[in-house]
Amino acid sequence: MALPRIRSFLAPCALAFVAGCAAQSHPIALNGADSSVYEARGNEPFWNLSMADGTLALTSPDSPRLTRTISRAYTRGHSRYYEAPDMTVVTAPSRCEDTMSGQLFTETVRITTKNRTLKGCGGSLLPPTRLNATRWVATELDGHKLKNGNFLPDAHDSATDENPDPAADMFTPTLDINDSGKISGSDGCNRYAGGLVFGDAGKVTPAQQAGISTLMACPGAHGRVSGLFLSLLHTVQSWTIEDNALVLQTRDGKTIRLRQTF
Repeated sequence: MALPRIRSFLAPCALAFVAGCAAQSHPIALNGADSSVYEARGNEPFWNLSMADGTLALTSPDSPRLTRTISRAYTRGHSRYYEAPDMTVVTAPSRCEDTMSGQLFTETVRITTKNRTLKGCGGSLLPPTRLNATRWVATELDGHKLKNGNFLPDAHDSATDENPDPAADMFTPTLDINDSGKISGSDGCNRYAGGLVFGDAGKVTPAQQAGISTLMACPGAHGRVSGLFLSLLHTVQSWTIEDNALVLQTRDGKTIRLRQTF
């Protein structure tokens, strides 16, 4: 006589599981007072999504801009769902690497529209664990801000030892890190190469061979900037990422701050 009771007890759970009860939905309140903007992006094809004030806006070079009001928002498991007429956005907390830039984000994003499904990354930007094959320009040396290093990125960033402003009074120190972690660049006057190797997770070690540089005279401001940059660079022992900036720490507690270029 116990068997029917067991069956009657299990049946609702089995039915609930089939219906998706194992991952129940919970509404997300869309607060009109929230001024934050959520952004996501992807490649092949390129696309960008912004979500703010209960509205989804999807742009892509090969399609008209698609703007929709969110009609339903909810969580299911660890994912968030945002539904609108002919568009659904699903975000999930999982590390995501941009296939073009290599930048890491905290979430994967899937967008389904009437005609296609797009996949990409969103959420917060994660700091890299390695710096191989990256290029940087100095913005601050031991607390002293550099005018040129703080210009907005432009086409000159493709050759970081070039002066982005011909009217400016000095070049800006740069740091190029190759695929194996070895360095080269401009000290603000001369070209240099070698001396340090950048490793994973903030590690910096001296190179087996000493660094070399060109020997052009560096009068005035050029000399002061290049001298300070090299004196700091030669004593760098670790690196971190702070607010998307690369911060190099020296043995005596001084720093070089740099921004990433194209």
